[in-house]
Amino acid sequence: MNYYEIDALSNSSLSVLAKSPQSFHAQYVAKTMKGEETEAMALGSAVHMLALEPQRFEQEYDVHEGPINAKTGKCYGRDTKAFEEWLTTIDPSFKWIMRDELDEVKKIATAFQSHATIADLMGHDCDFERPYSMTWRHDDGWTTSLKCKPDCVIVGQSVILDLKTTQDASPSKWQWSALDFGYHRQAAIYLDTLEAMYSKPFRFLFGVVSKKEPYEVAVYKLSEDDLDRGRDEYHALIAEYRRRVEENDWLAEWQVGEVELCLPFRRRGQ
Repeated sequence: MNYYEIDALSNSSLSVLAKSPQSFHAQYVAKTMKGEETEAMALGSAVHMLALEPQRFEQEYDVHEGPINAKTGKCYGRDTKAFEEWLTTIDPSFKWIMRDELDEVKKIATAFQSHATIADLMGHDCDFERPYSMTWRHDDGWTTSLKCKPDCVIVGQSVILDLKTTQDASPSKWQWSALDFGYHRQAAIYLDTLEAMYSKPFRFLFGVVSKKEPYEVAVYKLSEDDLDRGRDEYHALIAEYRRRVEENDWLAEWQVGEVELCLPFRRRGQ
C-alpha cells in the first residue's frame, strides 16, 4: 500500500492540526483538499533520492531540457506561459527534473554524502523510506494509529538518519527551522515507533545540507529535553485530535467569538 494511503496520523498531519484544525479536517478527514507539492518540495525529494538511493534515482527520474528560448538559448523560467504549456506534454505519472536543476541537486547530494559521519553511516546496511507504524493506546482503551517513513534506518547501528535541505545549515539558523516544522515531534515519533518495533533504543540524527553554495553540511541530534518536549506535544495533539473527532469541532480558538488583537508594533528606534 502507498504510504500516503495508510489511515494513520503522522508528524506531518499533526503539524497541520497544530496550525489549523480546519485545514486538517479538510485534508485528512473530509479529504476535500489535497496538499500541493511545491517546487522546493519536488527538488527536496530529488535530493533525498539521489543522496540516499542514486541507483533508484536513475530508474525513476527523467531528465528534460525544457522549452528553449530561441533568442537566449536558455530554458524558459517556470513562471512563464511557455513553460506551463510545455508541462502539458510531460506524462504526470513519471518523475522528472530539469537538467539545470539536476546539476544543483547533484552538488547538494554530493555534499551530503561527503560528510564523514554520514559517509560512515551509509556504509552500513540501511532500510530506505520503509513505512513503520505503531498503535497509541489510551488508558480508557481508545486507540490511535501513528505512521512514519524514515529516510534511512541503520538497524545494526540503532540509528535513524533524516536528510533535511535548508537555506542555512548553521545551528543558530536551523534550530528555528527545526522548531517551526516540528522536527522535535518528528524525532520523538520516529524514535518511539522504532524502539517499540525493535525493543531497543535508537539515536535520531538530522543530516542537514544547505541548498546554496558552498553546500554546508551538519549532523545534528536533539537534546533529551527537546525530545521529551516533542513527545509531550505529539501526545497532546493526539488527545486534541480525539476530542475534535468526538465533538466534530474543527475551529481554532481564534475562530470563535470576538478576539482582541494586539498589533506587533516595533519599539521606537528599531
